[in-house]
Amino acid sequence: MTFLVNIPNRPLDKLITRLKQDIPENEIEIWPDVKDPDKVEFALVWKHQHGSLKAFKNLKAISSFGAGVDSIISDPDLPKVPICRIVDPDLAVNMAQYVLTMIQHHKLRLPQFNQQQSENLWKPKSPRKGNKVGVLGLGQLGCKTAEVLLNAGFDVSGWSRTLKDIDNVDCYTGDSGFKTLVTNSDYLVCLLPLTDKTHNILNADVFSMMPNHAVLINVARGEHVVDDDLIVALDNQVIDFAYLDVFRQEPLPAEHPFWSSTQIQITPHVSAVTNVETAVTQIVENYYLQQQIKPLKNVIDPSANY
Repeated sequence: MTFLVNIPNRPLDKLITRLKQDIPENEIEIWPDVKDPDKVEFALVWKHQHGSLKAFKNLKAISSFGAGVDSIISDPDLPKVPICRIVDPDLAVNMAQYVLTMIQHHKLRLPQFNQQQSENLWKPKSPRKGNKVGVLGLGQLGCKTAEVLLNAGFDVSGWSRTLKDIDNVDCYTGDSGFKTLVTNSDYLVCLLPLTDKTHNILNADVFSMMPNHAVLINVARGEHVVDDDLIVALDNQVIDFAYLDVFRQEPLPAEHPFWSSTQIQITPHVSAVTNVETAVTQIVENYYLQQQIKPLKNVIDPSANY
């Protein structure tokens, strides 16, 4: 059997070097230059070209190179095999720290003071009072984010597809729970998986429910946000500000209106970068578990798409 790396449009030298420490070099194939497609039984995938896995008739398992799997399961020609994701405690901590930093950036009025600096304007102002954070999505990343925010003194609520029980976090589910969380959040953090039900979930209707001083923080997927609705909401003071780390198209096109908005802080998908060492350890373990016909780790639920 062979191990396929199907990760287009990004440098792979570091990843391949690390994989070779645990997998014989002659077992590693790199898409699209695959010598013998029939030998491929395990594929490591990230933002692959849809349909590019069809040729591998003996594929038995797929591993994502990150925590998300939406770019994999959206492939209409995806083979019906188990799909595994990366579960990385360090990634969760990094995500939580990013969210906390963005909230503090807004609370301390740093965007305003940056503008004042450009105008040579000395105008002190106290931090903003808003202290309620609503976290959409209470998986591994959402739970860690809630924990870090609680420890920092924030009042945290969370919403998820199924009701969760988390100490000191008001947990909601369902449509009424979603509305309750959104309408009472000074900071709304999106950490949802991307599914049919969460696609475009952050839209004009949701922005109209948020307090007009509220802030959106999206660190999940760009497809959660209706871009035009967000621009309108910001331009009309429906909400106050947005921190965006993910976008429908990445890199974000130069002509996109997000770039020129003074009410949006853009970061280039850096809130939680996959740690190669942690990821490879899990991927290699599953590669050998599959060879031994043993249960794989961190397999997603196909019915939930995550």
